[in-house]
Amino acid sequence: MKYAIGVDIGGTKIGVVLGNRNGTLLVRREISTLLNRGARGCLNQLLHTIEGIIRERGMTSRDLLGIGVGAPGAVNSRKGILPRSPNLPGWTNIPLRGILARRFKLPVYLANDANAAALGELMFGAGKSARHFIYITVSTGVGSGIVIDGKLYEGAGFVAGEFGHVSIVPDGLKCHCGRRGCLEAYASGTAIARFYGKSGKKKVEGAKGVGIVARLGDKTAIESYRKAAYYLGIGIAGLMNVLNPEVIVIGGGVLKSAPAIYWKEMIQSAKSHAWPEAFCSTRVLKSTILDRSGDLGALALVFRNSAPGRT
Repeated sequence: MKYAIGVDIGGTKIGVVLGNRNGTLLVRREISTLLNRGARGCLNQLLHTIEGIIRERGMTSRDLLGIGVGAPGAVNSRKGILPRSPNLPGWTNIPLRGILARRFKLPVYLANDANAAALGELMFGAGKSARHFIYITVSTGVGSGIVIDGKLYEGAGFVAGEFGHVSIVPDGLKCHCGRRGCLEAYASGTAIARFYGKSGKKKVEGAKGVGIVARLGDKTAIESYRKAAYYLGIGIAGLMNVLNPEVIVIGGGVLKSAPAIYWKEMIQSAKSHAWPEAFCSTRVLKSTILDRSGDLGALALVFRNSAPGRT
């Protein structure tokens, strides 16, 4: 059996895994993104980490099909470049594919992190049975990956799936991207924490903290989640009407911390705002690989792009 290296680059940490086509992770390492040292210092640490995993398992490049990388931002998967990312200051026009390919003499596949996670759900998770499928991640921000007829759709400028930056409230709240009224400003974990914070109650740590007090019965916390779910449902209804996928899978950290009312309110809002035919023909499911979506998504980039017979 052949294996692959998966790299999930985040704003604070990078996950590096070795896994097989069944989704089994043999090794996992986590390193700091080291933003204060810039891209070069971080990439050097990444290279050493991958080398260490290969050496630790007694492998050579012949045992590996390739390296898959999921990263935030408008990743140019065709050229293997990360042009820029708002979550990675100083990472501008980084030729990730070339850097990794030269060092390890392996095929390297890049994609936006939400797009990679969509492939992970398609290969290993709740999207297995679908040909037309959308993955939505709700965490600090909101993003999505779109699969049409079994293939990832990235768009002309590699920014397809920026679901969080669809405007749902004209001249509304200011988003992290600098624009106003984005879904992310109303439905993300950051938004939930902001809704709760405006109540004047004791400060808690992010959406996770709001979730803890919500499960203890705090009405303001519950309302903060309910409000975010309502807006997320509006966005989901738009996807149903425009793309009418077979399946929409919801993942991300907010789902893990949310009280029960969150899912119910989101579904009800989607039903209220979507065409009945679109709503009834689309299943909305919870991710089955929540904590592993980044790791498995990076591996899926390799296994879904590798030539049949090599695996």
